Amino acid sequence: MSKNLTGKGERIRQRMIETTARILREKGFKAATVRVIAQEAGVNIASIKYYFGSKEELIGYALDYMMGNFENIVAYLDDPRLTPKERLTKYILAYFQLARKHPALFHSISHPSSAESKDTYFIYLTLLHNQCWDKVIRNVAEMTHLKNRRDLELKSMQIFSAIEFPIILEANETDSFITQYTDMTTLKRYVELLLDF
Repeated sequence: MSKNLTGKGERIRQRMIETTARILREKGFKAATVRVIAQEAGVNIASIKYYFGSKEELIGYALDYMMGNFENIVAYLDDPRLTPKERLTKYILAYFQLARKHPALFHSISHPSSAESKDTYFIYLTLLHNQCWDKVIRNVAEMTHLKNRRDLELKSMQIFSAIEFPIILEANETDSFITQYTDMTTLKRYVELLLDF
């Protein structure tokens, strides 16, 4: 919705987006009612219609906010200046950083506050992977020279599993052994070993 907003109006609008994103991450889509969003954002219910036109529009902005710069991350997979291994490395390292920005999504998988919260994680992953699955497969094909689509999908699944495991473990067990492996130097080595095929 394009409105000319004052600085205060922009701040209110941004607060509503951030609040909605937090509700989606922590409680799931069903909990993101107009009443809950308005109450937690400290605005009246009419503000949602005024600033966004509808709850659905606000949720769309919140999902965009949650995804952060994911389009920029996915763009690594298409960068012709990089080798396939460099593209995947940049994508994976940026994905780790994105996961650190939204740890509640990954925490919700094993400690959901509700079934909807757990569903939100899977919706998030589906959106994420739908945007990059074929691009990852293409890069894996260039790296491995595998031709069989099923083999390429299996190899790509191995890569995604190796990415998700440390993220989920770190988000769910703050004192886990995994924390000794999450500094950037170690993550770079982890990705290097992961893609050494």
